[in-house]
Amino acid sequence: MKYSSSLAGLTDNLVPFTARRVTSSLIWCAQDVRNTEALRKACSYIINPASSASAKIFLAERYGGSGIQRNGGGARCGFDGNYQVKGIGANPLVGEGTDGRHSNGALGAIHAIYEALWGEVLAQILPYGAVRARAVLLTDVYTDKAFDRSQGKSRRALLVRDPVVRPAHFERAPYFRPQPGYAGQLIHDAQRVRSVIRMLPANLPVPAEGVSTDAQHDPRLACIERLCELARREAWQMAYCRTRFLRLTTSPSNITMDGRLMDFNGLSCLFPGDYPDDFGHRLRLTELIKEPVVLYQGLADLCLYLGKYLFDSEFTLMVRQKIEVTFQKTFHEACYYGYLEQLGIPTELLPEGEIPSALKQLVDGFMSLVNRRGGNLHSPDPDGNGDSPLQKLVSELIHRSQEHTFALDKAPERDVHFNETLRCFIQGIRCLKQVSTKGKGDNSSLLTGIEQHARKRLQPRKWLGKACLSEEIATLLDEHSDNPYYLREAFSDMGTRMQAFSREAFGQVNPVRIAV
Repeated sequence: MKYSSSLAGLTDNLVPFTARRVTSSLIWCAQDVRNTEALRKACSYIINPASSASAKIFLAERYGGSGIQRNGGGARCGFDGNYQVKGIGANPLVGEGTDGRHSNGALGAIHAIYEALWGEVLAQILPYGAVRARAVLLTDVYTDKAFDRSQGKSRRALLVRDPVVRPAHFERAPYFRPQPGYAGQLIHDAQRVRSVIRMLPANLPVPAEGVSTDAQHDPRLACIERLCELARREAWQMAYCRTRFLRLTTSPSNITMDGRLMDFNGLSCLFPGDYPDDFGHRLRLTELIKEPVVLYQGLADLCLYLGKYLFDSEFTLMVRQKIEVTFQKTFHEACYYGYLEQLGIPTELLPEGEIPSALKQLVDGFMSLVNRRGGNLHSPDPDGNGDSPLQKLVSELIHRSQEHTFALDKAPERDVHFNETLRCFIQGIRCLKQVSTKGKGDNSSLLTGIEQHARKRLQPRKWLGKACLSEEIATLLDEHSDNPYYLREAFSDMGTRMQAFSREAFGQVNPVRIAV
């Protein structure tokens, strides 16, 4: 039997509820939306039992995994068969005992625009893309529970996006306790997973080269190969974020079955030097480092449910081993590609799927040096040339590798860690010239190109921080909330600036298939 690979096909995950029409205006829209008025009319609804406005039935999505508190899935979203509307209100999946931040159902306008703008950026630069918003609707409803302002009430917004299937749709929500009014309407969570797990294989991504000949005739083997493909995609996405210092608060419910990332309210840009190296910053960096583990655990959970409800326990043991090796090896190697690209090293010159040990040592040495100098990299104001400490550090390595003298604040000749990184850099460049697949070239021109590329990748980006962007968004909303046309133009311009800068500062990496 063939199963649907769309959200609408996961019927046991969908719970109906009623929402009421609300007045709204369109303040942000994707360029490819053809009929904005039809979208606005279809999605301008919130849950409001006291309202007598026209009603519409939406569907809440049950899912599990980490990061959902005691909820039973998407507790503030509604699916109408065409669109998913985020911020629609507290739906039947709000669980007993969930904290206020995850149970009020509201989405503030600042957070909605912030998510839409980052969705456009990440859709362009991530190895496997991101889920883009279709529109943001500004309602005439205010709330003090949106958590996007430090004081005062927020204006509620509705973020509209295409419905997607996520790994979490096939996972348990073991801590979910339905509210008394809905307990009798919902099937048990274990029964839900037992039912929908049959549809998981059809929703898994297919490798670019397709599954093997044997897998074409063996559903069990096909499932394993496609799970490994999902592991590869997740690993590449996480490696990109790690090497660009982007913390996304990712979980199995914030990624799609084809590997696209989604839900960017919690995104933080933690680039070294943009912020003081204080406890708060180090804590966020620690959370960034943990994110791949969260996604890997989600994959391991899928293996458990497949073995328990569809195949057998031997399947779980075997596929978990394959998934772990695939994810860890891909993530580890993809991080090297990412860091080399940030350092200006032209990875396209390397043999495909192979990074020489000398270049890995260069990455390890440089990152060790950055970590040791973390407290000295913060510079509230770049120097007269607009250079950040990190840019100057890389320029110093390049110039000293050519045996030029170059002033530094803290005499690097007496810094054993700098000298070790310099040694690795010199050896790495020699290695690059030896293994280059596109000719040897001149050493000076190669280093010039590396420096120019690295300076782009390592430029300061504090203005992309959540506080700065949120303040800019809030100012526009406060000053022009009665002019949706102006807001659309202003947010469009803001998005264009973000995308242009991100292409230069973050860059794009084409995922290489890494042998495991």
